[in-house]
Amino acid sequence: MSEISLKDIKIFFDEDGKAREVLLSYDTFQRIEALLRELSGRKDDQAYFWTEQWQKRIRDAEADISAGHTYRATAQNIDKALEWLDE
Repeated sequence: MSEISLKDIKIFFDEDGKAREVLLSYDTFQRIEALLRELSGRKDDQAYFWTEQWQKRIRDAEADISAGHTYRATAQNIDKALEWLDE
């Protein structure tokens, strides 16, 4: 999948802080276009993944992993792992 970052795009805001204009290179435009083509070819049953709500859940989970909020469960410690989930 194409990599696109907000650092590739310049957003201009008005006095109220609302985004009003966007400036991007032609290369970035082409990457966005390729991403949209790729996404449009996906099955409808995968569309949920690209909703803002689902993407927030992904970002939150990645932040938890980065912060070390993980627990490795094995068959031997499954009860302790379930307790850890309830904390």
